[in-house]
Amino acid sequence: MAKELLTDTTLRNAKPEGKDKRLNDGGGLYMLIKPNGAKWWRFDYTIKGKRKTLSVGVYPTTGLADARRKTQEARVNVANGIDPSAIRKDVKTDQKLTAETKNALTQAYPSLTALST
Repeated sequence: MAKELLTDTTLRNAKPEGKDKRLNDGGGLYMLIKPNGAKWWRFDYTIKGKRKTLSVGVYPTTGLADARRKTQEARVNVANGIDPSAIRKDVKTDQKLTAETKNALTQAYPSLTALST
């Protein structure tokens, strides 16, 4: 299996085509280039016999080295039987609950807003 096939120059010079285009980096990591020019990092993995895809970031905000680091973290989770997309969903749920709780407390106790600023 080939690993780390992409370079920053290749990514900068990659042009969109009439349909989705993949640039593989190996180990399940690839860049998906949409016809509108958007460049998305994706990681394909299999957990419990089911194939899944995890979005790793958007290029150039998420660079090649960062995408590889995030993918390596996801690989470790998969190797330990933990679904990386489930972790992401749990984090988002926790953040939403925290925001809702803070909002409810602020509405119930307006004086708390003055204390937190």
